[in-house]
Amino acid sequence: MKVSKLFLLLFVVALCIFIFRNNNADKTKKKEVNIYRFEQTLFTTDSIKIKDDILEWETELGSFFENFNQEILRTNSQKHTYQNEILSFISHPDMREAYDTLINKYPDITFLETDLAKAFGRYKHHFPEKQTPTIITYFSGFNFGVVTNDTILAIGLDYFLGKDCSFYKRLNFPEYMRFKNQKKFILPYCFEAIANNEFGIFDSGNDFLSQMIYKGKIMYFINEIVPHISDEDKLRFSKKQIAWCEDNEQSIWAYFIQNNILFSTDIKQYNSYINYSPFAKGMSNKSPGRIAYWLGWKIVNEYMENNTSVTLIELMQNTKPQEILQQSGYKP
Repeated sequence: MKVSKLFLLLFVVALCIFIFRNNNADKTKKKEVNIYRFEQTLFTTDSIKIKDDILEWETELGSFFENFNQEILRTNSQKHTYQNEILSFISHPDMREAYDTLINKYPDITFLETDLAKAFGRYKHHFPEKQTPTIITYFSGFNFGVVTNDTILAIGLDYFLGKDCSFYKRLNFPEYMRFKNQKKFILPYCFEAIANNEFGIFDSGNDFLSQMIYKGKIMYFINEIVPHISDEDKLRFSKKQIAWCEDNEQSIWAYFIQNNILFSTDIKQYNSYINYSPFAKGMSNKSPGRIAYWLGWKIVNEYMENNTSVTLIELMQNTKPQEILQQSGYKP
């Protein structure tokens, strides 16, 4: 009886230690990613603070700051009118309204810090030599969703204000383009940008098969890093669009074969299959643009299931799309 009580006591102590460690681990992960909100410091500067703020931006943003000056502000820090141009930009009624809309949508981004901490934890598991980039949010002038290089990940929050945001309508963004401007797509955008930055050098083929397999590899990568997101959200499809793909898989594949598209190098012929479009050219208007992302993902998934020894980095560096197709055994 005493042995049983002792065992129970030891079990409870061990359980408490486990819970404590895991709770602390979760807290640590949340602190691993700290996002610098450049848009807040930019739009709250003034003639008194601006000199100090510029020094802070140069420190926090590195080379991205000059890119921001050139691409968004259309100026550079060497001009004698530079400070006045910044103040003029942030006080313009349209820019101020856009910022107010952004800050109302994203007054707090703890959710994003938490999600990115978890995602980069999985990223480091697959690529332990990679460093987590400096992460910032900023106002992109509705031009960029995510910009990245080896050291920085910049998220244009004004790109994710929701598909019904009046700004997108005023800018005449068509409905199929506004759909992608949703909060739930931030993580897929981030890790597609990272995948392209890291593995774009292995995207060498200009025929449709090469492009489809490369997009499929990107989707496989995203799925490994953010597996908790729904497949339609990873793809930036609607539920109806992904259901249409599943229901018409054989027809989609047959269309590409019968129309000799698979090995086509004519970008005009397959542009709607890899880029945003109202629907896939030659298919039902219920089909999604970028359908190659979905089909390429199906093929790459089957390839990885048949080649269990292949690591994620080996997959991403594979430059033989025909080999991937053949070894996938894909037969819709």
